[in-house]
Amino acid sequence: MTIWAIWKSRNKNSILNQDVTPNETREVLKGLISDLIRKSWNATRFMEDGRRLKQQRTIKSLWADGKFAKFDPKTGPAVDFS
Repeated sequence: MTIWAIWKSRNKNSILNQDVTPNETREVLKGLISDLIRKSWNATRFMEDGRRLKQQRTIKSLWADGKFAKFDPKTGPAVDFS
């Protein structure tokens, strides 16, 4: 993810001739991580009950350490990078 965020910022700089600050690259990375968490969580909706619960526990154990994301079973993940 980090390499992809750097690559996107580099392309913006070299192809579009736009200056890119480290803060912009950081925001791109945050967006990529947020999308990954949300999409992973949403994909569990289509799983059978037992498998869905197991996958949701796995996702929570990866991301919900109390610092990155909070998970509500109805609304899904709420990502907070502050």
